[in-house]
Amino acid sequence: MKLTIRHKLLAILLLVNTVLIMAIYFANQAAFEKSFRDYIQQNSRARLVALMPSIRDNFARYGDDWVYPRHPAWHQLVSELRGNGRSANSAAATPSYDSYDSPVMQRPRRPSELTERGPEPGRDGRGMRNEQDPQAQHHTDRRPKPGADRPPRGERGAHPHQKRRPPRGRPDSMGGRLVFKNAAGEQVIGSLTTTRTTLWEPVHQSDSSSSPLLGYVGLEDGLVISNRFDSLFAERQKNWFMYIAIVALIASSLLAIPFSHFLVAPVLALRRAAQNLARGDYQSNLNPDSNDELGMLARDLNTLSETLRENQQARQQWIADISHELRTPIAVFKAELEGMIDGVIDTDPAQLQSLHEEISRLTQLVDDLHQLSMSDRGSLSYQMSSHCLGELIEQTFGNHQAQLANRGFDYQLKGDTQSLMMCDDRRMTQLFSNLMQNTLRYTDSELHNPGQIRVTIKQQGTQTEIVWEDSSPGVAPELLDKLFDRLFRVKQARDRVSGGSGLGLAICTSIVQAHNGTISARESELGGLAVVMRFT
Repeated sequence: MKLTIRHKLLAILLLVNTVLIMAIYFANQAAFEKSFRDYIQQNSRARLVALMPSIRDNFARYGDDWVYPRHPAWHQLVSELRGNGRSANSAAATPSYDSYDSPVMQRPRRPSELTERGPEPGRDGRGMRNEQDPQAQHHTDRRPKPGADRPPRGERGAHPHQKRRPPRGRPDSMGGRLVFKNAAGEQVIGSLTTTRTTLWEPVHQSDSSSSPLLGYVGLEDGLVISNRFDSLFAERQKNWFMYIAIVALIASSLLAIPFSHFLVAPVLALRRAAQNLARGDYQSNLNPDSNDELGMLARDLNTLSETLRENQQARQQWIADISHELRTPIAVFKAELEGMIDGVIDTDPAQLQSLHEEISRLTQLVDDLHQLSMSDRGSLSYQMSSHCLGELIEQTFGNHQAQLANRGFDYQLKGDTQSLMMCDDRRMTQLFSNLMQNTLRYTDSELHNPGQIRVTIKQQGTQTEIVWEDSSPGVAPELLDKLFDRLFRVKQARDRVSGGSGLGLAICTSIVQAHNGTISARESELGGLAVVMRFT
């Protein structure tokens, strides 16, 4: 299968959309989990802070002895955490410690406390053995004492002190289990395996953090989502995030198909225009309705199409002009020869001279065409060296001295005639000879009314300017720019009868450009044409 730009663009759009949607999905998941975890922690901390007055009151009443799972004060604190118990601050609501001062409700002493305090008075030898065996001590404490009042069967609710069971550590409906550490950091209530997920809050004797530290109250699973309602809410939010991501992915995929077609449409139009140009159809005209790269490419393609169309017209016109230029002397030459063969025209020196002129004109045209073709191909060789421009121009005047004298021309060379220039003397001589031939052909001059030629050389820094001027007749200003076109002739005064091929100034342009110069034409102060050449 051939992968087109549209297919590649569609694949890129789908890939980018998928990556972007997945990134948004996971970012939302992470942000939600962090925010919800912070919410859980803040909620847990608020619940612990709400217990501080009750905890301080219990310390004020019972000291450290109330921190025991079976103590009613601890039970009351757990109920208060659950939100369904009475306030531990209420003395009337809280049973007195004395009312629970029975062996059953007493907190078992830790070995360190027993070692320091010794056997408590009133404990029997059995109790001493139980202190060495904590498990046995635990069962012993839970065993009813002899003589203790047993509630009547079926009336267990009559003794609230025995009905109330210490919390088993099961998390309440709000999530979390209440634990406690003393001021030394020893965990008194709770499991050590849950310390990583426990939220701890220091308990001071007052609201000031500088007051004596009483211990640390903690809430197991206070740092994580443990409540089943919270877990259900979080799970539903994650599912919604996933559903939204799937819907967004499907929608972006459906939109990517027409969007890729919209983006590729200008490229397809450019491809069709390029194919038309390759077939030689230069009439394509794209609509560059945008300012982006594709719009600029469409404008460039339109410019290329217009340039190729102009070149095609110029080439066709060039071929037609060359054919005409070649056909004219050949036709004259053929007609004169046929006349001589048929005896219509005498074969005298005058006719032979006419044939020689036609042959010379044809040879000159072929030579000029050859020079232009070599210049276009870059085949003309240039050997640069330093030459005096004044000497080259004087040599040109000398080469045409007979023609100048016969026509009665007055000529002069002025300015910086000793200026040196890096140039090819042969090509520069050919340049000045072409200008001289152009002047001799198209400038009116007689012995009693001589024409004028003035050549001025100006040296300004690294720039050299040469102005070749002649006298009337001149050229219309609107035709000055066309003088350097190939085979162009001014119809009124500079026609083919004068002997020019219409390629002389075109050859001059090639030579000047090869010397890194420019050439232009303007009206001369002498009444004719002024050709201005500047070299850098």
